[in-house]
Order: sequence, then structure tokens, then C-alpha cells
Amino acid sequence: IQWKIKAIGKLFHSGLPHKGMNAIELAMDSVNYIQSKFYADFPKHAMEDKYNFATQSTLKPTQISCTPGSLNQLPPECTVQGDVRLAPFYDVADVRAAIQRYVDEINANPSIIESPQFHGPHSKYTLPDDGRLGKLELSWVSEGENGIACKLDSPGYRAILEATQHIIGNAKPFSIGGSLPLIRELQEHGFDVQISGYGFSSRYATRFYFTFAFFLI
Repeated sequence: IQWKIKAIGKLFHSGLPHKGMNAIELAMDSVNYIQSKFYADFPKHAMEDKYNFATQSTLKPTQISCTPGSLNQLPPECTVQGDVRLAPFYDVADVRAAIQRYVDEINANPSIIESPQFHGPHSKYTLPDDGRLGKLELSWVSEGENGIACKLDSPGYRAILEATQHIIGNAKPFSIGGSLPLIRELQEHGFDVQISGYGFSSRYATRFYFTFAFFLI
């Protein structure tokens, strides 16, 4: 799931920070709040140990940009983009609904994410004298799709595992938060889908070698 959040503050001179709203800080604190809620609502699933997942479900920012301006100005807008990598034991629709709920909570009362211990006492997301509140706009870069957990008790899995052990000498299946479009759909339509990779683990960040085996049940 790829997401984008625009944080809208108020442009002002940085010498008078109590008169403006720093959109960068608003974005930072919003992401912190959203992450804390996400990890509470979508913790490591009990099935992940069985599938030897390298990581649990994650939500994190991967890109950030703000309104160009002078260094002595509080930026009025900041946009953060990122993704969610979801274990296949959760549903993407539930995650999208949850993230929208977190954003709605902030928009209803931005003061809940103010962090004077980190940003000082003059960094505020509500300006009562102006009748202004900091605001978030959430949009989806991609809606995402549910992941797949291959069936560990299927003939296809056993065949690939035993063949790998026979030829290579060992087999240590594990799971990652990568994405493979349409594969879950094949499984839901009655195919026993198995995914086997025979590349170098040090190259996983940039290159994948996959063999797909489909067994009609």
C-alpha cells in the first residue's frame, strides 16, 4: 500500500514561530502518531513465526518534500510519502480504514500530536487567535493488494522443498514483505501457488530470481 500525506500549516517568519505552523514538524509528528497506532493495531501476527518472516508488517515514510522558501520561513506545506508492507494474515482494506481513522483523529484535534519536549513550547498546530488548525490530507498512491502465504502442507510445497534439499543440500524457506501482483488472486481461484527463489541473498534489495510453480487443486 503506497500512501501520501500532505501536512498543511501556516507560513510565517521563523523569528515568530508562535504565529505560524511548521508543516515539517506537523508532518513528522503526524507520521510518528500514525506509526505508533499502526504497530499497536497490526502487531506481529502469530502465524509469522511459522512462515519465518524476516520482518513484521511495516508502515514507514520513504520520501518527503516541502514548499520551497527561505531558511527563515516556516514552511506552509510538507508532503510525506511511504508504504505499508503487510503480512498476508491481515487485510489491506482494514489497514487503509485504520490509517484514515488516524488521520481523522489528528484533523479533529491537532494538539494531540504536539511535542513541546522535542520542538519547544512555541511549536503549535492550533492557532486559536486565527481560528486555524493544522490539517492533513491523505491520499493513496496505490491501494495495495493482499499478500500471499503459500500452503505449507501442499504437495507442491513438499515437492519443491525436497527437490531443493536434494540438489542444493539444504533448504531454509523464509518470507519477506515484497510484492507480487496477482499471485494472491491465483491462490484464491484454486491454484496451489509456490514461490521459490535461487538468487544471492545479498542482492535481494535490487534483483530477484523467482521460479513459480502452479498446481491446480
